[in-house]
Formats: sequence, structure tokens, C-alpha cells
Amino acid sequence: MGAEVSLRAVLDMQGLLWFERVTDACVTRSATRSGKDYSCLVARYALVRRLRIVTRRILQRSAAALAMVLAGVLAGCSDVSIPSPTALPLRPTEVADFETVELVELLQQLVDAGAPAALIEVRNGEEVWSEALGVASLKSELPAATNQTFRIASLTKPMVAAIVLQLVAEDEFELDSSVDELVPGVLGGAPAEVTVRQLLNHTSGLPEYVDALQPAGPRDLDTMLRTPHTDAELLALALAQPWLFAPGEGFAYSNSNYIALTMLIEQVTGVPLAESLRVRITEPLGLANTSLPEGEQLGDSHLRGYWVEDQLRVDVTDQQSSLWSGAGGVESTIGEIATFERALVTGRVVPSELLGEMLALGADGYGLGMQARVDSCPPGDAALLPFAEGLPTAGPDATGTATAEATVPETEAATEEAEPFDEFDPEATESVRVTNPPEPTSGSLMQSGEGPLAVQIGEPGYVYGHIGSGLGYRSLTFTSPDGVRQVTIAWTASPSDYGADPRMPIAYALADAALSVRC
Repeated sequence: MGAEVSLRAVLDMQGLLWFERVTDACVTRSATRSGKDYSCLVARYALVRRLRIVTRRILQRSAAALAMVLAGVLAGCSDVSIPSPTALPLRPTEVADFETVELVELLQQLVDAGAPAALIEVRNGEEVWSEALGVASLKSELPAATNQTFRIASLTKPMVAAIVLQLVAEDEFELDSSVDELVPGVLGGAPAEVTVRQLLNHTSGLPEYVDALQPAGPRDLDTMLRTPHTDAELLALALAQPWLFAPGEGFAYSNSNYIALTMLIEQVTGVPLAESLRVRITEPLGLANTSLPEGEQLGDSHLRGYWVEDQLRVDVTDQQSSLWSGAGGVESTIGEIATFERALVTGRVVPSELLGEMLALGADGYGLGMQARVDSCPPGDAALLPFAEGLPTAGPDATGTATAEATVPETEAATEEAEPFDEFDPEATESVRVTNPPEPTSGSLMQSGEGPLAVQIGEPGYVYGHIGSGLGYRSLTFTSPDGVRQVTIAWTASPSDYGADPRMPIAYALADAALSVRC
């Protein structure tokens, strides 16, 4: 009986007794509703995953105490310790324990280069330091604040990719499923079969719909921004153009891929993307200021965004979110972006084996909705997360439900600097082209002796995240594979030619400095 009390106490500390309460609440709620209750499905899914992980930890650490309850199941427990998906407590501070003079100077350079506002948040473990310079609006000249929302543009893509991978984990479809079979006719005219994976990593060859929206000049800009569109209309703009290449035969960053993924998510779930984002991402993570808004308006406290050309500044804040949808329509704050990214890489959003594949880089330094950049700190040990048995597997070493020991070749990484990659102009960023991915790589299954299987998350020497480029707003976020070191930067100005943005090199220098404050 004593062992049972001890076990219950341990489970209660881990929050696992919530499962019974959530399940009962969901049964009661579902009885009064028609159709699926997706918030309940997500809650159950997350708690079952957590139960598997914590049970494994208990088996490893508490064999003696649990023997009376589990009747010998614990024989031969391993001593190998693998970090499990947990949330680091945050300790916001006005005065950081690390040096911030250089960071503030670089942030000021963004403002001096024409950004009305520039924001940064740096995380090192539980420590959080943030700063905002400039004004929230050129009209009011009120100071910008770090908790104000803004359009995060393509930082939306990792969130959409995470929802897709959750659906893969729920056996709704596979990464290599045909998109046309899932959403018949959505990619009419494709030269060959397009898979979900090819949409996620921009190897589908689908043309860019944004090119067809470009205004001829400032006078046409307002009309473009205020005209609502459906996802089908946006995709039709893309499909009216010639395909860039046969699916799987190249790489071309295209927002159209994530419009198609939006339609796929809505077809499979039966609810709008905004609802899936809410029940699967923002509510579970407590992101109260992150959403896919309707119409033109942002939240009550937001930063105004400006289209900047020479000395001309045009306020483009009020724009139809439907123009960007799942490719870039979300609004958020720098803090909530960082919270999502940390939760993602530490296994709290996507199962570890699929997360490993999400961060496995293709030839152009792009994974499944995630970009990579060379870490400004020296490479450390590989980040590992427990392998969750019984869930759909992914990664170069995974075949079905993994039970065998993975072979880990002892080879060095063979990489080279890429031609810089950016979502709109290949000259604008400094990502990495991976010519020969290192072994073991992200997604590889690892095992030490008789220890439990683990999944490698990302690659040592890289940081992961995304760049956001939208009308009036630009941003970037990067995190180390273990989620400990993070930086998120945003500024409220964009030129018509993203590749010629003089603020981008400053932002990269700022990101490198922030990530290396504690190597």
C-alpha cells in the first residue's frame, strides 16, 4: 500500500492525474456536442505522450518502490538518462546576468536604419531578457513595448508544420501521402504526384502566388491589402503559372505550399486553421496573444508596420490576414514566439521522432517548416529526446515501431557555406547548404548499450527557427536544439525588395551576439 501511495504522489507531481479529469470532462462535453471535440483530442494525445515519457522515467529511477505495484515489470531498468520534454521555468529580468551593451547597440542600429520599432528577447535557460526601442506608431510616437503584437509573417510556417506533424502522429495521413488523394483536385495540373513532405520542405515545384499580388505602385497597395481572398483563390493564382520543376526535383521557397497545407489541415480536421491553431498550439502552450486574426485588424495593443522606400513610409498595418493565411497570417509577440519555439524543440508540441525529421535539413538548409543557421557557439553534444514507442516513426533510422538498436556511424559532418538563402531573395540571408548531412543526423535513433532509445534533435553546431518577411514587418527566431539558448528579433519596416533590406545584416549580427552571450 505504501508503494501505491508513493506512485500516486509521483504521478500527481507530474500532473498525470489530470488525464482522468480531462477524459471525464471531455466525455461530458462531447455528449452535449455534435462532431469531434478537437480540444479534447489534443489534450488526451498530449497527456498520453506525457504518460509514456514519465512512466519511462519512473521505471528507470524507482524500480524498488514500484516493484510491489508492477510485479517485476521493472527488471533490468537502464541507468541511461535522457532529458524528457519539460518546460523550463522563466525568470524575466530587467537587468540580465549577461552583458547586453552590444545587444542594445545593435538593436539601436535597426532603428537608425529606418525601423520605427525594434524588439528583441533573449533566453538562456530560465533567464529571459527583452528590450524594445523606437515607437509603436509614427503617428502617436508612443514607445514600443516588448509585449505588443505584430504580424509574424513566415514565423507562421513552423506552427502550421507542427499541426501537420501532429496529424501525421494521429495517423490521419503520412508525410509521403499524396496531397491529391487527401484533398482531391487541390493541385490540379501538377506535373506529377505531390506529397505532404514536398509541401512542407518546398520541393513541390508549386509556383509563388505572392508574385501575382504585387502592386504596381503605392497607389495600388491599399487596394491589394484590403481585398480579402480565400485559400482556393490564392492557390489558383499560383496554379495559373507554370510549375517551377517536377515535384521532388528541386527546391524553391513558395508560400503557395503552405496555402495548400492550410487547405489540407482544414479538410482533415473539419475546422478552420485558426481553430486548429487555437486548440493544438496556443491554448495548450498558454499563448494568449497568438492567433490567426480575421479581417484587417490586429489586437488591441499592436505595433504599426511600415512599407519603407527611400524616404517614403506607408503604414500597411491594416491588411487582410487572408492574404497570407497559413503561409504568414499569424500575429504574436516576441515572447510567445520564443515560448512556442522552445516547446517545439523540447518535444512538447510534436512527437520526438517527427520532430527529429522536422529538423533534418535538406540540401538548401530547410527542414519541414524550419530553417537552420550556423550556431555562433562551438558545437556541443547532440540534443536527445526519448523515443515515444507506439507512435508513428520518422527519421533516417526508423522503420515501423523501433525496437532494434540503431547503428551510429562515426563520421564527421561534411558541410559547406551556402549561397545565402531567404524566403524572397536568395541574397538576403546566411543560412547553410548541407551537401553531405552528418551521421548521425537529426531524427536518428540512438541507443547506448541496453539503455532506452532516444531521438537526436537537430545537429550540434546549428540553431533552428525561421525568418519572417511580410509587408511592414520582419522578424527572425532561432533556438539551440536543446531549447536552452534562444533569440527572437522583430522590426516594423520592410522594403519592396526584401533582399535589399539594409536591416537584415544587422539583425543577423544581433542574433549571433545574443546566442553567444553564454556558450
